[in-house]
Amino acid sequence: MKKIIAFSFAVLCYTTTHAQAALLALIFGDKIASEKFHLSVDAGLNIASMPGLDQQKATHGLYFGLGTYIKINDKWALTPEFKPLSPRGARKVLPMTDYSGTLTDVTYDFALKYIDVPLLVQYRITPKLFVSTGPQINFLTAARQVANGKLASSATVDIQEVTTYRFNKVNFAVPVEVGYRLTDARKGKGLDVKLRYNFGLNNMLKDYAYGNSKGSTFQIFLSFPFIAPPEK
Repeated sequence: MKKIIAFSFAVLCYTTTHAQAALLALIFGDKIASEKFHLSVDAGLNIASMPGLDQQKATHGLYFGLGTYIKINDKWALTPEFKPLSPRGARKVLPMTDYSGTLTDVTYDFALKYIDVPLLVQYRITPKLFVSTGPQINFLTAARQVANGKLASSATVDIQEVTTYRFNKVNFAVPVEVGYRLTDARKGKGLDVKLRYNFGLNNMLKDYAYGNSKGSTFQIFLSFPFIAPPEK
């Protein structure tokens, strides 16, 4: 079943993001689709956790957004991005608000939503292999504590509490990325695979009494650059 889900996710990412890339080219024209300057659509998976807390486990969610490629020379490029869908958080944490008086067998999760703005510099080791790094700003858009447990009637429920005020609205990180170009982008059907780890620089929590965590996020995603085919 896990293999079927993974395969279905990969197919969905490919079809959706390639269609989005083609749509961008239709809207903005071929001026944004050259080897020196072009856009990409990125989709993949966030695997996030909050090390430093007394108790926590990793969570995961869909990662999605746009990338930009600005060529400097054959080795170097600027690659700023805008990622409006970047979930983080942790599972099985200690409660901020304790519902053990209402629920039994209760577990607590943090569900956080961010907008990521990485400002990366890319270095191409070979024509296909590249590495990237740079500063990143993370904007918190929503935060919830989710308490899952059983009522006295044995019914299972989720109690979702807004906890945005207990987290910092802006965080900073340094992503380190390794990427590989799987297919040629010149025909408008490029495909890159990227592995990225985000090193958090400041505490995610405003509530220091609860704990201190800079966060840990591993990202694996596909990038679909759109470059117009050269004129004949």
